[in-house]
Amino acid sequence: MVSMSSAFVSPPAAMGDQPPSLSAWMRSVLSLDGAGSTSSATSPEGAGILRLSPTLSQLTQWLRQAQQRLTRHRAALEPGAPELLYVATSLDAETLGTGFALMGDWEMARCYWQRACQYGLQPLHMAQAASADDALIQGATACDALRLGVCALAAGDRALLQEILQQYPTATPRLTHQVPVLDGMADSLLQAMGACLAGYTGMARQVLQLGMGQLPGDPALSGCYQGLVNMAWALLGVLNQDQDTFNAGLMGQLAVHYQWALCSGRDEEEAYICLSALAMVNLGLQCGLEQQVFDVLIPQGLISPTG
Repeated sequence: MVSMSSAFVSPPAAMGDQPPSLSAWMRSVLSLDGAGSTSSATSPEGAGILRLSPTLSQLTQWLRQAQQRLTRHRAALEPGAPELLYVATSLDAETLGTGFALMGDWEMARCYWQRACQYGLQPLHMAQAASADDALIQGATACDALRLGVCALAAGDRALLQEILQQYPTATPRLTHQVPVLDGMADSLLQAMGACLAGYTGMARQVLQLGMGQLPGDPALSGCYQGLVNMAWALLGVLNQDQDTFNAGLMGQLAVHYQWALCSGRDEEEAYICLSALAMVNLGLQCGLEQQVFDVLIPQGLISPTG
C-alpha cells in the first residue's frame, strides 16, 4: 500500500501556481460572471501547513455558494443560451459533487458529477450539429471534454463516459483551442480512452506516446500539464496491464495535487480531492488492475467496487 500523504516529495518549483486540474484551471480562465475562479495560493495564516480535511464551516460555505451559482446559471439556460453558460453550469454541478463527496455523501456526489456531464455535453451536441460555416463553439475545448470524462469516471458511470467519448470526435472541429499544448494533451487522452474502451490498445498507446512528446513553453502551464502527463502514465499502465506504471501515474497525479492544493494553503473544495486520480483508479479497476495507491485525496467511498 502506497500513501502519498505520508510520503510526500515536493515536485520542482517550476510548477508554479498553475492549477494541476482541468476544473481548477477552467474556473481560473472563465470570464463569464459567476463562473467562479481559483482562490489565492497564499494564506495569511497557516501557509505551508498540510491540512488533510476542510472544516464544516468551509464545506457549508462552498456548498451554498456553488448552489447559488448553479441556480443562477441553470435559470439562464434557455434556447439560444451561449455555450459558455453550459460549461459554467457544468462546473457548478461538479463543485457541488465535490462538496458532497467531502461531506461523505457518496450518492449525492455521484449525482452531481453526472449532472455536470449532462450540462457539459450540451456544447458537444451543439458542436456536432453545427455546420462548417458556423462559428466555433465558445467555452468547450478538449480540456473541458476531458474534464467531463473525469467526472463520469469519478461517478463510476461508464455509460456516460462512453457517450462523452462518442460525442467528442465529431464535435472536435467546432471546438475552440484556448491553450494548444493543454488541449493537445487532453485530446490525446480522450482519443486513447476511446480506443482503450473499444479494444484498440495498440492505437491507444500510439496516440498517448505522440501526445506526451510536447512540453509547454510557458512555465505557468507546467502544473496543469504535469497533471495530464501523469494521467497519461496511469492510462498507459491500464493499456499495458502494468500495475507499476499505473501506480506511478497515480502517485504523480497526487504529488502534483499536493504541491498545488495543500502545501500552498489553497482554500477551496477541490484542494481536498484529486478527482483525476479517483477517475483513473475507477478506470483501472474496470480494466482489471488493482488499487494499490491509497490516499486521503482518493475517497474510498467513491471507488467503484465492481469495476
